[in-house]
Amino acid sequence: MAMRLFEAILEASQRRLQGDATAAVRTDEYQGALPVAVLTCIDPRLNQLIPQTLALPEEKIIWLRNAGNIITGTLSSTMRSLAMACAIKGGREIAIVGHTDCQVGKISTLTFTDAMKRLGVERQKLPENLVEYFGLFASERQNVMTACEHVRNSSLIGSQIPVHGFLVDTQTGRLEWLVNGYQTLEANTSQYSSAVQNAAVKAQSMMARLEDFKMGTVTVAETQIGETITTAEHMLEKMHEMAATHPRADTPAELVKEVALDLARGILKQQLYKIIGTDQRTYGPIPGAKLIQWLAEERVDAKTPIQVEGSTEWRTVEELAKAAARIKPPPFMTGHSHFKDKR
Repeated sequence: MAMRLFEAILEASQRRLQGDATAAVRTDEYQGALPVAVLTCIDPRLNQLIPQTLALPEEKIIWLRNAGNIITGTLSSTMRSLAMACAIKGGREIAIVGHTDCQVGKISTLTFTDAMKRLGVERQKLPENLVEYFGLFASERQNVMTACEHVRNSSLIGSQIPVHGFLVDTQTGRLEWLVNGYQTLEANTSQYSSAVQNAAVKAQSMMARLEDFKMGTVTVAETQIGETITTAEHMLEKMHEMAATHPRADTPAELVKEVALDLARGILKQQLYKIIGTDQRTYGPIPGAKLIQWLAEERVDAKTPIQVEGSTEWRTVEELAKAAARIKPPPFMTGHSHFKDKR
């Protein structure tokens, strides 16, 4: 199996460490993965080190820098730059590259405020939460992994863009791969595909039990990622049409026992959400794809409180689905016993 871009970068970097000064990535073999968007610290020691360590021509690197290679959130200003690096400059893969001996990771809030004071900036002029605003951190490795998590969960970054995390040794140039974006992407795709297939299987089973409705044969095709909501709404519409004319339309509640979990009509794959768990702790933001998976696994149910990122309103998953639905629910779903909190 041919090496992927950052596998080739790591291999060439290791050869350089072993003394091969000419070791480099054959860029003509990786045109589909170049250029790469790279976020590093502003430390001047990286000026020559990064192009050498990545074994890439400088024109193949979209180089972004900030103090400490920090990303503070999924919609931060750095995320804006990364998004534009991909959308405008054509970045195909993203790498967050931290480095050893990072001064941002060593500075305390007291040292920082003293340094700012020497520049004429008094403490009262600074944000109240210095750690949150400036992104001060204690672990260089954890900082890189946190940044990768923000990028991967950001609605601004395409779901098929690999997001890698590295730590470079400023003394030796050794590159350590902390977050393998290929593995993460494959794992997320596999988990989401599994959740989609589980939902489709449950929906097929539910439709099979509707023979009394004489709906005819309803075939659920092998569902592709992103098609779950469309397929589900089509099936629900069919059920609605038949239920409206059926003499026992108000009784077959058991037949749609798992509709709310399976369909997830109000959830968008790329949107970010927060939820409140049974332990009353807030989780997220998480992408809609992950939330759909949790629905399929029944880790989240219709009564779970949910908040769309950017909104201050908390609703239940059930309310979110009803608000987003383009059709009215069948009469037999009203007051359904399944909407009892199962947590």
